[in-house]
Amino acid sequence: MENYQAYADFTASQDWAGLCKLNGVNLDSFGTKKELKALPEYLEPGEVVFALTSGIMTQSETSNAFDFGANTWLVVLTSDRFLFLDAAMITSSVDTQSIRHSKVQAVSASQGLVLGKIMIDLGSRMLEIDNCNKSTVKVLANIANKWLKELEEKGTHAQSVVQSVPGSDLFRKIELIHKLFEMGGLSEAEFADAKERVFSSDAYRTEKDKLLASL
Repeated sequence: MENYQAYADFTASQDWAGLCKLNGVNLDSFGTKKELKALPEYLEPGEVVFALTSGIMTQSETSNAFDFGANTWLVVLTSDRFLFLDAAMITSSVDTQSIRHSKVQAVSASQGLVLGKIMIDLGSRMLEIDNCNKSTVKVLANIANKWLKELEEKGTHAQSVVQSVPGSDLFRKIELIHKLFEMGGLSEAEFADAKERVFSSDAYRTEKDKLLASL
């Protein structure tokens, strides 16, 4: 991802205006000031923010009880997922929803005369965020699709690299799996599955027993 370190620095300093400027747009905090303030609390360790916008999503099962009808949500594209935040109008509670990138097939944007719309294709359904700042939707969709493609390519490369390591070289394979996970080439589920397959193999148990016997 181009400018990844810059995105990481802006995320660490919580400089959302600077991050938006890096994307060539202005920060639109109208209706989402509380959500922007709360955002750092909902980011996972090491999670990097790539783009921000806000828009209308209809009330869902997790919407604030004190809100009615459609709500304005902060839409955050990160290195790990799409994160949505909706702060209650009266209380200090914040509702969250997230979609991991592994669930997303494509992201598209529609620009009207004044406002824009984001569509996230989840395969089984389409999630729409309407009434977004027109200048932000195209940027967010472009970055999202670029990152999704990058993750897909890393995942394909990761699998081929792991499979190419001889079965007898188990400790080298474990090291590779860990490095590929750290670089984003494996999801948490793929990482857990890969470890389980290695650790449950007879070859691994044999090598482990040899190592323990030599101590």
